Amino acid sequence: MKTKKERKKHAIRWILFTVILSLGFFYQTGYADEVNNFSIQTLDEDGNVNAQGYYHFDGLPGEKREVSIRIYNASDVAITVKAAVNPASTNENGIPGYLAEDTYDDSLTHRMDQLVKIDEAKRTIPALGFVTMKVVVLFPEEDWAGDILGGIRFTEEVKNISEQTVVHEVAYTVGILLNKKDGETVENDLHLQDITTGQRNYRNFIEANIQNSAASIVRNMSVESTVTEKRGKAAIYTYDVYDLRMAPNSNFNFGIPTGERPIKAGDYVLKMRVKADGKEYHFEENFTIAASEARQLNQSAVNIDERTPYLSYLILGGIGLLILLIIGRWIRINGRKKAESL
Repeated sequence: MKTKKERKKHAIRWILFTVILSLGFFYQTGYADEVNNFSIQTLDEDGNVNAQGYYHFDGLPGEKREVSIRIYNASDVAITVKAAVNPASTNENGIPGYLAEDTYDDSLTHRMDQLVKIDEAKRTIPALGFVTMKVVVLFPEEDWAGDILGGIRFTEEVKNISEQTVVHEVAYTVGILLNKKDGETVENDLHLQDITTGQRNYRNFIEANIQNSAASIVRNMSVESTVTEKRGKAAIYTYDVYDLRMAPNSNFNFGIPTGERPIKAGDYVLKMRVKADGKEYHFEENFTIAASEARQLNQSAVNIDERTPYLSYLILGGIGLLILLIIGRWIRINGRKKAESL
């Protein structure tokens, strides 16, 4: 026969099991579908397979090139594939990409979407078949120097998606690089622009915008950064990153994570040493974080709880008060016992 203590433990286990089980019934699962029904194959100007998978053309102003790209459908139903030509940009991770941007760097004068023409932006591919897309590449009419970089991005148009289904979009990008034949080499030209604060995945960052204003691909870049208070010497934040790259005529926000400490309002100094393909840059810039800005960031950051210090003080105060009450009661009881023994 179970004791009273054993019956109590059994009841607690049963309650916990029931709670966990009930939570499972109300949890909505998102099923992930990997949509990968198509593939692409690049062809050269003679119609042969282009094994490198991207295009690099040298030409003179006003010239053009014509190539083709095959789009294959591996499924047993017809699918629709969309194609978009975009200039290259640099994402927040310091990697060139070919997604469409709302705005491009103000130094970009030759946009790939204005130089590359495709016959149709949306194509229907028959089941287990393929279609061939014609691509016309136009060189700028005027003289130019350096790299013009962009790409054609292919995605499948997915229909009839359930609200509980998370679709991982599969995209293929064909890069295109244009250079002037026998043209001069252009070196990168980096600048530190705006310094702001922001969040990535609900974590606080100091965002330092780095611009490459030259028509030059940065293939190997490293950044060493420190943030100090304007009147202090010790570094508050440090962040070093290597193996970055940049698209020509682009900019991106280099993010300096602030960790689990709340951001404080005040005046700061950002120092950066940037190495890019053999060139070295040193930047130093003052910036200010407003009190309202710091408060808003700290309240919404998932890894910071500004209430924690106050909660700790309350807990410690409560423990101290409890100890005092226990000591006081002990003194009263002992005093009463002594008085009774007299």
